[in-house]
Amino acid sequence: MARPAAATTPSTAPAGDTRSPLRRIAAQYAESRIAMLALATLSAVAVIAVTAPLIAPQNPYDLRAIDIEDGRLPPGSAKLSRPADVGMTVIIRDRLTGDRPGYDVKARGRAGDAPAGALELRLVAAPDGTGARRFEMTLVPAPAGPLDPLRNAQLRGLPRGTELSAGKKDRFRNVWKLTGEDVRDLVVTLPASAGDGVRFTLTASGGTQRHLMTYWLGTDDQGRDMLSAIFYGLRISLGVALVSVLIALSFGTLVGLYAAYHGGRADALIMRVVDLQLSFPTILVALILLAILGKGIFNVVLALVIVQWALYARTARGVALAERQKEYVESAACLGLGPARIIVYHILPNCTPSLIVIATLEVAHAISLEATLSFLGLGLPVTQPSLGLLISNGFDYLLSGYPWISVSPGVALLITVVAINLVGDELRDILNPRLQR
Repeated sequence: MARPAAATTPSTAPAGDTRSPLRRIAAQYAESRIAMLALATLSAVAVIAVTAPLIAPQNPYDLRAIDIEDGRLPPGSAKLSRPADVGMTVIIRDRLTGDRPGYDVKARGRAGDAPAGALELRLVAAPDGTGARRFEMTLVPAPAGPLDPLRNAQLRGLPRGTELSAGKKDRFRNVWKLTGEDVRDLVVTLPASAGDGVRFTLTASGGTQRHLMTYWLGTDDQGRDMLSAIFYGLRISLGVALVSVLIALSFGTLVGLYAAYHGGRADALIMRVVDLQLSFPTILVALILLAILGKGIFNVVLALVIVQWALYARTARGVALAERQKEYVESAACLGLGPARIIVYHILPNCTPSLIVIATLEVAHAISLEATLSFLGLGLPVTQPSLGLLISNGFDYLLSGYPWISVSPGVALLITVVAINLVGDELRDILNPRLQR
């Protein structure tokens, strides 16, 4: 006798779906491309946050790795090794050799990163008959030395009124800044009031530079790599949000289930406290708490827990009241099970889908709230910066030609919050029985 063909049941028909609930949820979630893209983005953000110390090009809060001279570099700039420096104090005194005026030159070298003698200094007298004194100065780097090629130099302490044939003088300090080409053929004219002795300091730098890294998102005012700072900021922002949501979810759920199961005065008292909590703006409550408690990760987490637990309590109570009237709860009570076991093992599992959706959406809200508090200066300290603090650090430079300092962490915050919200919206549609297809 031939065996009849097995009947196939469409996967969209819940009545004939033999898959486990988890596999069914995963299959329905995969039907939305936007939700899958959001999940992939959120997964990438989570991986970056967890592995930030391993994948970040730089530890942005290690003072040994930060160079303030790299401050406010645009995106794509290269970090180069600093050239070697050699400084010397030059003393020029008048002297007469026969009928020809000249200068008695003494140079005292002060070696920095390069050995002494890396510079050859030549001074040639050239009086111009106007009372001023002029000399020509040429710096010749030692062949294959640490200053070859010569890059720049600075002259400090020249007499007021001195004129140079090249270079640029600092408006606020008595410092002349010269390029390598300027220093190779430089004419210095001293004023007639300079006297018989002139002393100034010459500092030259140069040498072959190596490409150390690339600042793909630029640097901030302290010279920190913005890409690395964002990686570390994501780590702290996500960590604070997840910890606060887990604590608030656990506490608020237990309180809401207790109020729904026991009812009476306990329910009325808890719900009035919840109503009072939800009547205040969350940002206002958080600001007051942090103004009292002060900065710090623990204080931020505590403030977020206090402003969030009431929402979970109300959600858990609303779902538990509907479950409380069902037969399986009455059957468990007839079997002599205690209230705690009924709440935890029977009612709580049926309230979990709604709580998961609320918790997912509240993670994004917690990240935004923490970023707001840090932006206002009441969140995390400078030594533990989050995305909000990074945005705040670049706010003063937003209209000064350095927008990437504030825009880059702002875009990272936007991507994170949007991805979490899209994942939460899709989960809400799947886990809501009224929207089942």
